[in-house]
Amino acid sequence: MMNRRFFKPAYPWTWISIVASIAVSVGASAVVSAETSALPSRPKLVVLLVIDQFRADYLSRFESRFLPSLGKNGELGGFRYLIQNGAYFPWAEYQILQSMTCPGHATVLTGALPYQMGIPLNRWFNSTTGQTVYCVEDAKEQIVGGPTTPHTGTSPRNLIGTTVGDELKNAGYPSKVVTVALKDRAAIMMGGHRADLALWMDQKAHQWVSSTFYLNNGQLPEWVTTLNQDLRKSEQGKTFEWTLNSKGTGYSTEAHHPKDDTAHIGRQFPHILPLNTKESLASPYGIDVTEQAAERAQIAYHLGEGARTDLLAVSFSSHDYVGHGFGPNSREMEEMTVMEDRAISKLLNHLKRSIPGGLDHIVIALTGDHGIPMEPDLAKVNRLDAGRIVDAELSAKINQRLNEKLGKPIGAQDWVSFNEDLNVFIHREALKASQRSLSEVADVVKAEMLQFPGIAHAFTAKDVEQRTLPPGLHQHQILNTYFAGRSGDVIGIPRPFFLSHGGDTVGHMTGYSYDRTVPLVITGPRIKKGHYSQIVRVNDLAPTLSSLTGVLAPALNEGRVLHEVIKE
Repeated sequence: MMNRRFFKPAYPWTWISIVASIAVSVGASAVVSAETSALPSRPKLVVLLVIDQFRADYLSRFESRFLPSLGKNGELGGFRYLIQNGAYFPWAEYQILQSMTCPGHATVLTGALPYQMGIPLNRWFNSTTGQTVYCVEDAKEQIVGGPTTPHTGTSPRNLIGTTVGDELKNAGYPSKVVTVALKDRAAIMMGGHRADLALWMDQKAHQWVSSTFYLNNGQLPEWVTTLNQDLRKSEQGKTFEWTLNSKGTGYSTEAHHPKDDTAHIGRQFPHILPLNTKESLASPYGIDVTEQAAERAQIAYHLGEGARTDLLAVSFSSHDYVGHGFGPNSREMEEMTVMEDRAISKLLNHLKRSIPGGLDHIVIALTGDHGIPMEPDLAKVNRLDAGRIVDAELSAKINQRLNEKLGKPIGAQDWVSFNEDLNVFIHREALKASQRSLSEVADVVKAEMLQFPGIAHAFTAKDVEQRTLPPGLHQHQILNTYFAGRSGDVIGIPRPFFLSHGGDTVGHMTGYSYDRTVPLVITGPRIKKGHYSQIVRVNDLAPTLSSLTGVLAPALNEGRVLHEVIKE
């Protein structure tokens, strides 16, 4: 029989010691295991590049004029470097009804659609106050660094939900978020609610400004003040001469020019532009100014030099200014694209030199906020059915029809209080005084719009509620976009190549392929290189960036992670 005393410990605490030792060993093993199976490294910096009005075909049409991916002296190229070293989606879509700057920039880093995030248009009408509302307008704030604009202050408060930058900060990380664009709505929408700074150009004062939303002390950072001083010194009494110094691709035309000087820079080359003016920004000079500000922002905030991921978002607005004046088939737009290639190359080389580890620790995404159709007069020359829908003429027709059908309104001069981009808002005082329902008047408006040349479909707020909408793609886009109180009481959908005329040579305000389709390129250490031919959604970018940075996707995100381009 076994002697039990053989197993009796000499001291009562010996078993405890043995168990404790085993626990420590297991714990140490677990620590080692955790260290050896660490999560994928996160980038030091995410750089978002948005080119305003950048149609999907610009990268393919003008490729022959882009810089090489890698130059003789090791200098990085622009578009070609990003495409050859990243995941390139030639066809990324905005699945919305009206493709514009504010909705587009709001979508890119929220991953959300306008029906949720509340930005269906650049500008809408508040039927309660009887005032138009600019998408980033905020009377609670003031402009910092420049004179008061028509809207006293600006902020992202009209944007519902969060951005990728917001979520980096919501996670508790010491991330810095800075955005730069000539347009205030572009910078503000990319930055979201928690950006350290959104910076844009006051085009009257011709200097960089911001808002008390970001700068509650009412003072520009010293580096911005210096940037403005340097800008003034370099521009004093000078002109920018935009000439053709090289042969084009042959895929744009120099023979067709706008009928009027809508670009305000002259109708043909050379464009001689005095600096320190709004007109000079509608040229490659505006691209250079934007890139310079992006470099200064990176240096001032030490972006990409900290322990956690920072975000720098840059939008090149000049492309849109020129596009509205000349259209996508012009030689001007080819030259703008080539100059953007050079500017992006300059920024990439700056980041390579400035950030420890260079581009090996940076994720870069490139896209556009919307596209643009062929200029209607040029479309007609090329035997396409095209034209312009003049807002004033449409409003006059609608008011005339309402007067005939319902009588002249009581308490207002006209039934229509505001009409822009085929969003018609009906006067609430007229409804009340005339004892008419909104749906009754809206039905008359809809019927009249359907008779107007160039309009394919029209729908009302009631149609949205009852789902009696135009079929197929239109219905999908309407439901993704319509936001009650900000979208029109009645909305028209133009026929292809017909546009609502707001004074520009060409505009973008539809869900057709030429307006909704942009390129998407993502480059970074964990990105699989390749050409991906499938159609993706632009709002897939936000959750993809969230996945790469290890944070939650933005609150209202509806995109998917583009897992096929991520190395596990």
